[in-house]
Amino acid sequence: MKRRLLQMAIAVLTFLAFTNAAAACWGGNYQPKLPEQLRD
Repeated sequence: MKRRLLQMAIAVLTFLAFTNAAAACWGGNYQPKLPEQLRD
């Protein structure tokens, strides 16, 4: 029973880690445009 719970916890944590990495990669590619007033 403990082994099954451990496997489930590892699976959930792995899923969360991959989700977090995917979100970080998506956010890293986003570059908002600078307003005209702030450009030099």
